Amino acid sequence: MAITLDTIVNKVFKVVKNGYDNNEVEAFLDEILEEMENREAETNRLKEQVASLTADLKQARAALAAAPSVSAAPVRPTHSVQEDRHSAESFELVLSKAKGAYEEIVTAADQRAEEIVAAANKEASTIREDAQNQITDLTAKLADLRRQTSDYYDSVKKLMDAQNASLNQIKNLL
Repeated sequence: MAITLDTIVNKVFKVVKNGYDNNEVEAFLDEILEEMENREAETNRLKEQVASLTADLKQARAALAAAPSVSAAPVRPTHSVQEDRHSAESFELVLSKAKGAYEEIVTAADQRAEEIVAAANKEASTIREDAQNQITDLTAKLADLRRQTSDYYDSVKKLMDAQNASLNQIKNLL
C-alpha cells in the first residue's frame, strides 16, 4: 500500500487498554506528514523545472530544425551555430542533471520514509516490551498480594478459632 499524505492525515488507530499514547502517535504522524509534504513540494517543484526545461529543449530543437537549409556549397559553420549547439548541449546537460537531482531526491525521500517507519517500529517494539514487562511485574505483585491476603485470612481465622475455644472453656467453667 502506498502511503500518501491523505493516508497519514486520515489514519485512525484503535484505542485499546494499555495501548499507545494517542497524542504521541498523533505528534509523530504530524512529523511524518510535514516531512512528506516538504518532499512532495520539492518533487513538484523539480517536476515543473524538468517540464519547463523539456519545453525549452523542444523549442530549441524546433528552431534548429526550422533554420534555413544549407546550400550545396560547403560552408564553414559560423560562430553562432556553434554557440547554438553548445547551448543545446548545455541545456541537455542541465536537463539531465535536473532529472538526476529529481531521482536523488525521490530516493532520499523514500530512504528517509523507510528510516522513519523503521524507527517507529523499533520504538513501538520497545514500548510493547516495556508494557509486557510491566504486566509481568504487576501480575507477580498481584499474585504475591493474593498470597499475603490468604495468609492473613488464615491467621485471622486461627486467632478467631482460638478465641472461640477460650470463650467455650470459660463458659464451661461458669
